[in-house]
Amino acid sequence: MTPVWAARVRLPLVSRFNPHTLADHVRQYPGMAFVGDGGRQYVVAGPWRRRSDIAELIDVTRGRLRGDLLAALTDSLTRGGVKLLLLDYGGRAADRDFCRESGMSIIERIVEYQRPSCRIEARPSSLVFRPYLPADRDSVLDLERESFPWLWWNSPEEWNAYVATPGVSVILGFEDERMVGYASTTIYRQDGHLDRLAVRASDQGRGFGSALLVAALSQLDRAGAKQVRLTTQEDNVRSQTLYQRHGFHLGRWAYEIYGKKLTEPEDSRR
Repeated sequence: MTPVWAARVRLPLVSRFNPHTLADHVRQYPGMAFVGDGGRQYVVAGPWRRRSDIAELIDVTRGRLRGDLLAALTDSLTRGGVKLLLLDYGGRAADRDFCRESGMSIIERIVEYQRPSCRIEARPSSLVFRPYLPADRDSVLDLERESFPWLWWNSPEEWNAYVATPGVSVILGFEDERMVGYASTTIYRQDGHLDRLAVRASDQGRGFGSALLVAALSQLDRAGAKQVRLTTQEDNVRSQTLYQRHGFHLGRWAYEIYGKKLTEPEDSRR
């Protein structure tokens, strides 16, 4: 799809695009949108969480050309170095016919945990905590790659946007001046959210995750949060055990991430 074709595409009323934003999108991300049947059918993808190696399928029309358009898209993404194509978190993941046709399957199932209060008793720890500074970015991203599976790594662009978001706070934990982990939270009005809890793989099992969690909850409490939620992978039993030990309970909300592997990711754990 070219910017000229973007102006001719028949967009539904529920589309997240209009002709101008679609033209801007295909300009910015060439090779991530295809059109057919005189603009009646199209497929649009874009970077997922500002990552160049993961794309998300944003929109695709029904019709006889859908399979061909998806094939053209996946070929283009693969040539561009994309390793995984994910579905946008909309309702299309519930369309089993679409998932079967496109070769999509469940990549992750995400579950929610919640805690009715942020108040928690401080506990002794060998860690020294301090707030995140912009100069810490590369060290934090390196730590993430030792803590999380490949799918959940932040790109520098995504991290920059995240820490600039109002209400976000990041705490770093150090042992003997060596960063071993971090916790990041968001507060909106009186609702807190634990966004990330990371401990370097070589330092796990030493109580650092617990210390960071307590520090994050205490900070949310001081900021006025009355409750806190988080999400984690359904198969991340170790983290769930930590959260349950600190008063979190499984919530009702859950969702599935569907995707299609295009090439082998850098970290084959996911």
